[in-house]
Amino acid sequence: MSTRAAFNTGIRYLRMHLHLPGGGRRAIGYLSQYGDILRVSFDEAYIADAGRPTLSLAYRGADEAATRAILASARDARVSRSDGRWPSYFQNLLPEGHNRERLAQQRGCAADDEFELLAAAGHDLMGALEVEPVPTSEGIPDTVRHWHTALGLDVLEPGFVEMPVEDAAAIPGVVTKFSAVQDGRRYVVKRHGAAGSFILKLPSTRHPDLVANEYTGYRLCGALGLDCAQAHVIDRADADLPEQVPFAQILAVRRFDRTPEGGRIHMEEFAQVLQYEPRQKYGRGLATDWPAMLRVLDRLSPNPVADVRECVRRLVAFILLGNSDAHLKNWALRYPDGVAPVLAPLYDPVCVAAFFEDVPARDYGVNRTIDATLRAFDWAALEALLRAAGLLRPARLMAIARDTVRQAQAEWPALLAQDGTPASVRRCVEARLAGGVALAALGA
Repeated sequence: MSTRAAFNTGIRYLRMHLHLPGGGRRAIGYLSQYGDILRVSFDEAYIADAGRPTLSLAYRGADEAATRAILASARDARVSRSDGRWPSYFQNLLPEGHNRERLAQQRGCAADDEFELLAAAGHDLMGALEVEPVPTSEGIPDTVRHWHTALGLDVLEPGFVEMPVEDAAAIPGVVTKFSAVQDGRRYVVKRHGAAGSFILKLPSTRHPDLVANEYTGYRLCGALGLDCAQAHVIDRADADLPEQVPFAQILAVRRFDRTPEGGRIHMEEFAQVLQYEPRQKYGRGLATDWPAMLRVLDRLSPNPVADVRECVRRLVAFILLGNSDAHLKNWALRYPDGVAPVLAPLYDPVCVAAFFEDVPARDYGVNRTIDATLRAFDWAALEALLRAAGLLRPARLMAIARDTVRQAQAEWPALLAQDGTPASVRRCVEARLAGGVALAALGA
């Protein structure tokens, strides 16, 4: 239980809006807290609208009737929890690690107060969602009041909620990062309330070459023709950061959930789609989660062939790259039309295996275990995955995967030899291309 929630006796609530592709935004419901109960209450008009903009595939059922039942449910874990935490979709909007602590300090709340953290960053969340307080003079909304009173809870008055902190942002992830806008050549974190259009990612004292490592990953994946987020390395002097950092370079990544004009495109991570909490971001394993991801793209994307092929090629590239941190928060969907999901651009292509050289063998235990699985992952295992996903032409996808390996073996060595590539990344990836992973042996 958070300290703030423990002494709160009224209902606190936030209005939810989704920005629309054509401009403007639509109110879709409320987020509320009463003690340790955190609740999502959707507007009746949103529930009844078969053409509603998508918040998350987690709120979509097998048919329209099932979808409406989820959205109107009283006790479904997707809409209500009583442990002081948000349902998994909203948990995954919040940052982790240092980014979470910084947001809590900006708000003046505890780092486990998920209601206040979301309220603090409500104007700069991932995707097209925006949340903000409603004046208490308007009283408790009926959709919020009715649910609480139906459970016999004595709700008398609304609780006060402060407006979002100016320039606060909730960017999921552990690596220190900031939301920024570009002003000429400079990247500015103090945005005067504007939603950020770039993510500035910093290295760490433990891995000062993190920026170079990730940028190398972008170059390698881009050389394969994969759809990558736009990223480039900038000098520290070109970024106006709110705190001093001892690093000369920063990675600037253009947000693919923002338009060049500053509009918002909705997106969600696969952790949200599959209803995993952030602490469960590694999911149930490749054999379970990856077929589920492919089925989503195959059945729901308006471009299923292209998205499935791209997904397969990315998996192969990540295995060759040594990216054992491609968990379910590092794969995402976008909703360009507000309704139908398409595979979002590739991001966070880090050669995590290169970090193993410089740390004790006990460090990166989860990543080492995953990497062992990826190194042993062979062509039979890939075919089994494709068949488990129920795809119609697995043989064609297998051929595409083999072509991806051939292309990487032909083109990556010259890129790895370029200046700016960390030596540990060069050694790691060259070894994998030469047979350090099972997929490097092309077979028949």
